[in-house]
Amino acid sequence: MRDERSMMRTIIVYLFYFCCFSIFLISCAKNESSSGSSSSSDITSTSDNTTTASDKTTSSFAVSEITQTNQGDGYLSGSFVVPSDGISFMLGTFMDNNSAVSFYSLSDPDGTNILSSSSVLYNKASGSGGDYGFANVLVPQTSSFSAKAGTWTFKNYNNDRVKIGLRTGSAPTSTTFTVQPYITGTTWSASDISATLTVMSNIYSTNGITLTIKDTITISESQYAAVSYSFTNSTTSALISQGSTDTVNLFFVEDQPSGETALYGVSGGLPGPMGIASSWNGVLNFLTAHATGTTLNTQLLAETAAHEMGHWLGLFHTTESGGISFDILSDTAECPISRDNDSNGKVLPEECDGYGADNVMFWTAWSPSSQAAGKKQDTLSTEQKYVLKYSPLAK
Repeated sequence: MRDERSMMRTIIVYLFYFCCFSIFLISCAKNESSSGSSSSSDITSTSDNTTTASDKTTSSFAVSEITQTNQGDGYLSGSFVVPSDGISFMLGTFMDNNSAVSFYSLSDPDGTNILSSSSVLYNKASGSGGDYGFANVLVPQTSSFSAKAGTWTFKNYNNDRVKIGLRTGSAPTSTTFTVQPYITGTTWSASDISATLTVMSNIYSTNGITLTIKDTITISESQYAAVSYSFTNSTTSALISQGSTDTVNLFFVEDQPSGETALYGVSGGLPGPMGIASSWNGVLNFLTAHATGTTLNTQLLAETAAHEMGHWLGLFHTTESGGISFDILSDTAECPISRDNDSNGKVLPEECDGYGADNVMFWTAWSPSSQAAGKKQDTLSTEQKYVLKYSPLAK
């Protein structure tokens, strides 16, 4: 999540969904608008790490629903099998009335509960802490875990359904994502975000990740010009539900309703429900927040889109605003509260230069003056790239 007024990108998972449990916000979806599509040719960004057609990683991705058993104690249980060529999976639980859902446990074939209090995923994975309408567990969300072959079992609170998106095939040697952009409102058109998409693609390319960006789809219905950052809002849900199930869906929305905390962007999940059509299948990027008049800040908007896409694919903030909470990865730079030079209780990029402020997933953006001086947030660590490489939706 990115806050326009303080240039913050606080994970949407934090602040909304964890009202009762902690601090986290999340979401998902599918379908193309009947209003048609416009502009920008597919943008394919490549890097030196990209493989040729002859040695390219081969994998497949499939979504299925898991039959559950009522335990009689308020819990449901279920199991699924990861085959010997399993690469990764996203296990999601859904509740159509948007009540709280979560997983009580998720045990690997060796009997280890990866959501236990001794796990780094404890109260970090949305599936262990609980969210409203949708919660999930991604494996691997750190290299500490793998999609071990064999039977996995889980216990779950009340829900409408549990689905798994499973990636199988040969071990990944490259990373490619297909991205589907959408734009709403009448102030800007698909051509206005073309440069942003190129910059975003280049951010990932310099980190060894290829993005294939499809033609931008224009959604012209007036109700989608300004939508809430809450993915349980009916209008937001209807918009995000138009997202494709085989792409990362980026919704460039004109604005938010008045009265909401101003944000740059927000992700429909950490991660989102990859490959599953629902109200959380994408991210929101608010255009007005990135504009001076009608001129968009291309670099900042690209960094926001890259950041929210990172959340949707499973990356946390490297450092949270208070400088006492960090992500679960071992190699991302941390900026401790001791660097809070102005004693405002927050660690800002200017205070964290050399301590992770240049990372795509740092909690907030550089100030306008730092941006003007050329400061960017465009780096990813080896562990962050590992999570992306093994993503169920990667190719």
